[in-house]
Amino acid sequence: MSTFNIRQLEDRARDVDPDLRYMALEDFQKNINDPKVQLRYVSTFIPTLFNLLSDSTTEVQNQAVKSFAPIVRHIEPAEIINVISRLYEEVNRASNTSKFTTSVPNLALRSIFNDSHSRFSKQLSRDVLDLLLPLLFANKTILTIDNIEILIDLIKNLGSTLTPAELSSMITSLVDGAYRESGIISKRSIMAIDCALQWVDSATSTNEEEIQFYDKVFADISNGYLLSRRDHSAKNICLTLLQVVLVHVKKAKGNVLLESSTQSIFSYIMGNIDLAGLSKVIDVEDLDIDVLVATNLVREDALITLSSLVVCIPYEVFAINYAASVVDTVNKAIVYDPFFDQGSDGYSDDEESVIDFSDDEEEIEQYEDGGENDGLAAKLRLQALVLLKHLIVSFPQFITTIYDEDLISLVVRAINDKNDMVSSEAIALSVLLVDRSCENDAVRSRSNSDVSMTTEGNRGKSLYSRLCARYASQYETQIFDYLLTTKNIGRFSNTKALIESLIVGAGNSLSDSFLLNLFDRLDTFKLNLKVYPDLIRLYRVILSNFELESIPVSLLTYIIGDLRKSLNDSSSYHGFIGEVLFVCRTLFELVSGNVVYEEELNKDFFASFATNVNLKQLSSDVKQNLLSTLTSFVVNLQITPGNLVNAIEIYQESLNYEVTVNFTIENLVTVCNKKPELFSSPELCGLIVAKLNAYLSSSDASLYSSSLLLLDTIFEKTNYHGDPVDLISLSANIFDLLMISNDLTLVNKGLRILGHILDHIPADGAYFENLIVNVINTKFVDVDDVDLSAIEYLISQLTKHHTLSADDLFTIGMTKLTLKNFISSKILAMIALLNNLVDKVEGAQSELIKFAHDGDLSVAIDKIIFDIHFLGCISLKITSTKITFDDFFAILNSDANEQVCLAAARALGLCITRDLDKYLPTLLSCYLASNRDERNKGSLVLVSIKQVLKEDSAQEKSGSFSFIWNSIIQVLGSREGNLVHADVAELRLAGLILSQIADLDKVENYESRILQILDLNSGDVCNEFMVYTSVVIIKQLLSTTNDDFNIVLIEKMLQFLSILNLELKQAIVSTLLTGIYNKSVSLSGIINDVILPNIYEELSAKEEFKKVIPMGPYKYVVDEGLEVRKLSFELLSAIISVDTEKMENNDSVVDQVHMFEVLLVKGLNDLENDIVNLTVLNLLQLIQNDENILTKITNQHELIASLTKVINKKLRSKASTQELESYENTLRSVIKLSKVINRALTNSNGLSSEWSSYYHEIKNKHHLLFSSMEQ
Repeated sequence: MSTFNIRQLEDRARDVDPDLRYMALEDFQKNINDPKVQLRYVSTFIPTLFNLLSDSTTEVQNQAVKSFAPIVRHIEPAEIINVISRLYEEVNRASNTSKFTTSVPNLALRSIFNDSHSRFSKQLSRDVLDLLLPLLFANKTILTIDNIEILIDLIKNLGSTLTPAELSSMITSLVDGAYRESGIISKRSIMAIDCALQWVDSATSTNEEEIQFYDKVFADISNGYLLSRRDHSAKNICLTLLQVVLVHVKKAKGNVLLESSTQSIFSYIMGNIDLAGLSKVIDVEDLDIDVLVATNLVREDALITLSSLVVCIPYEVFAINYAASVVDTVNKAIVYDPFFDQGSDGYSDDEESVIDFSDDEEEIEQYEDGGENDGLAAKLRLQALVLLKHLIVSFPQFITTIYDEDLISLVVRAINDKNDMVSSEAIALSVLLVDRSCENDAVRSRSNSDVSMTTEGNRGKSLYSRLCARYASQYETQIFDYLLTTKNIGRFSNTKALIESLIVGAGNSLSDSFLLNLFDRLDTFKLNLKVYPDLIRLYRVILSNFELESIPVSLLTYIIGDLRKSLNDSSSYHGFIGEVLFVCRTLFELVSGNVVYEEELNKDFFASFATNVNLKQLSSDVKQNLLSTLTSFVVNLQITPGNLVNAIEIYQESLNYEVTVNFTIENLVTVCNKKPELFSSPELCGLIVAKLNAYLSSSDASLYSSSLLLLDTIFEKTNYHGDPVDLISLSANIFDLLMISNDLTLVNKGLRILGHILDHIPADGAYFENLIVNVINTKFVDVDDVDLSAIEYLISQLTKHHTLSADDLFTIGMTKLTLKNFISSKILAMIALLNNLVDKVEGAQSELIKFAHDGDLSVAIDKIIFDIHFLGCISLKITSTKITFDDFFAILNSDANEQVCLAAARALGLCITRDLDKYLPTLLSCYLASNRDERNKGSLVLVSIKQVLKEDSAQEKSGSFSFIWNSIIQVLGSREGNLVHADVAELRLAGLILSQIADLDKVENYESRILQILDLNSGDVCNEFMVYTSVVIIKQLLSTTNDDFNIVLIEKMLQFLSILNLELKQAIVSTLLTGIYNKSVSLSGIINDVILPNIYEELSAKEEFKKVIPMGPYKYVVDEGLEVRKLSFELLSAIISVDTEKMENNDSVVDQVHMFEVLLVKGLNDLENDIVNLTVLNLLQLIQNDENILTKITNQHELIASLTKVINKKLRSKASTQELESYENTLRSVIKLSKVINRALTNSNGLSSEWSSYYHEIKNKHHLLFSSMEQ
């Protein structure tokens, strides 16, 4: 590690040559920010920096200012306090009477707070605040620009340690200063208040305390106004202050606005709006334009404040107390125009006005040039529209009031406003209104909930019908008479959004001439994709929402021509080509079957995109998009022979390229499914099958699944027979693939192909033996939750197409199959049934009767298990008089081998499926009679029921579902005691059955039943068995349901996480993990405020789960809760990953800074190496998301202390090899984290002496590991 000579730099910094002084400071900054440089005695350079702050050369001063922040990171806290104190003294010394400029020492002081705030621990922050706050507010009557700027940066960076009392006192002084001062100081005072308010939520401990805090703030603002001059300026300041505070009120977690405060603020706002004044007829001869402008500026601020206020009020309160006044305000403000000629049909544009605007000619000119020659009335109209938008967004119910009060007519009229900003806002609001009106019942007034303002006459009408009946035509008129005109065509993007909303939401109510008029305007103004690329969305909306017969030929021809031009324009392929191709696919679907359009597209359109599919210069995404478009053309249109030949050549060529081969196969599957006749050529099929066969024998596993899928489709949809040699080769390759693959989905696809091949080449004995030994016995050992349709199809095919006798086939099966496996019995049952092998069935019956009735144990247990499974499978098709329900039931309840009883349970489920109504009550009565001592028998009954639900015939009898549900719940509800590990298997099985019922029975609302169970057990008495089963059900619903998930189930489930039961905790956390992976969108709203606080509580080791194990003279402590904690950290990792995707869309749902701080405290300090390693992974994820997170954490010292603790951890003297490996893995992970942090701090210029010291220590202490680890 190199060093640098401070003394030498000091000499150069005192040189008479300013260039040398400048370079000395530059070298100082370079060295002090370099982690590889060893820093000593840097504090000796501080006096030199102070001297250079007053240097005669500006550039040197700037360099001196930049040097204070880095030097602070490398000195002790006491020295930091000294530097800050001296800088503030310099600020006061350099301060002048000017209130508009800041001093050089001021810049240096603020740079410390802004660029080195991570250096400030809580204690140091507290010390700085105690030092500066009394000095900043020492003079109660004068606020300088220096002080206010220092205060803003102080609050922003160190405000986390401020107390509510300090915040309140500070805001009181700043409110006073905002009123008392003027200009920039008044504005910066308001900015300081805004900064202070961001810390209120964290500073206050209860909602009541926060309410009282804000109530005092509002009182301060009101008192300040009463003590002011109460002129227009004071009103504007008061309203601006209210806006700033209301923003933070809205962000608060609870409702922190008292009704008394609301009423006071609302009255003040309405007084400044002055509704009577808005309606007052102006006497133009006596009007002073300056007074009108000042008044309207206040009104504008008042409307903005009103928008901020109403969204902070609960809707029920707003609807009763404030809605009527707000509606009246909007009614008047949205049409306010004091110079509107009441006798004319429109706005007066006469340049010769009789009004005496002002003696100041330049001021008049300014208003006219800015389009504000209406006394700023346009700004009021604009804010009225903004107010409506805020109300709709915050209160969806309010849209009904907008219709009832006919405010929507005023919005439509505002589109024609002479002010472009008002018109544009009216268009945006109209888009929102149309979209919300066309949503489902969520936007209607709901009975028994929120207060409704609908009238009796309109209560039965939907918003959609009211929009269509009255307002759609008004919008249409505005679009063609005002917006799509020469004057306003430059605003086409806004107009297009309104057109799209109307088409999507109310297309059926538009006039018959709407699309024809639209074409006329597009053609007149030459609007095309070259000029307006965003026009592609309008094309998509038209083609997606109108039937072909409804679209004028002229318009559709125009769209086709514009699309073709874009496809022929090479520049399109570097921009919005994906959207163009999507619209092309929509077009093909729309015109499918229309001979005229199909002929036109075949003639002029096909070549526009098809010739580009395999261009080498195009990206893989574009090529895949082009392939999808080609496929859409082929399957939707009657393609000409010439184009078909070209299409086939394109597909064949695409199969040769690595980036398109898989996607090409998927497209060929689509073609084969929808247009199998195109594969009628044996040569084409043979060529494709040969390609696929080659892929299956290759080492590229990514091609296996899609190749098998296409082969399956070709065999299913076409008359392909194939050459026997090729089919034998294909069969051999598939067998080889099945032998090495552990992916059952892939195995099942391969089995189906083998089944198809048997239609052409029958199986022999070697084939069947190969299938059994290498596939069935190895891949289908446990088939409880496996799809068996493919193996069933193959066996049925093999039974039909083989070269053996039926007896030989059965014998090979009996000889080679693993008899105890259920799949073996199922296969042989199929062979016996399809070949009518009655003797085989009777033989199994005789053996089972001897075993069950006579106690004959001469037959091997595996054969008995086979007989039970075999006869169970037979009973699905044939009713037996020798082996019945009673026999299987007796075996299940006997003292027989556990595997025999399990087999009997499966067989029992199979045999009752044909007569469920008769046997199910008996089966369930057995389960109802089970108790703790016979739990295993109860579990076996559940196995039977699970088997019942797997059969298709049983799934059709939904009447039995509720009976099964109620019976299982009744048994579990009667259980007493605490849940233990031995209960888990049964409860999981019960949960799986109940979740399957909930999934199969769409009529019954089982979610409400689950909620009822959770509610019943949320009190003092909790049945852990019921709760655990409910958690299993919720997990399965999260895994299987496709609809939006009811997050209330998660919220209810989480209340049981605090129960000190490891099995229950593990089940809940595991369920959350499933939810994050499968339903992240549904859960996103509760992750930060509901899920994470509960999970944070599970990160620390709990004493209740620590078990002391004596081993000779020693005692070892085992943390039995370790697995739950590891699962919790895995859950955090999943949440971070999901939130990362949302951060890219700027809608992050997780406070990642808080998560980082929690991980520092609870993860890095853990005694278990596994937890430390998981914590490191989480921290690396967070840093990778945002390197600046290290500058946002409140205490960097905590990070360094936690890391230091890990690297200083000692191994015990007789550590095992496993402990040594675990220790070294932890060190590696911490070193990697340290390197990543060091790089991030270097990039953000946030290195401190404490961090540099730690980093130097870890580098020296673990040199070999450090050197071997990459960042």
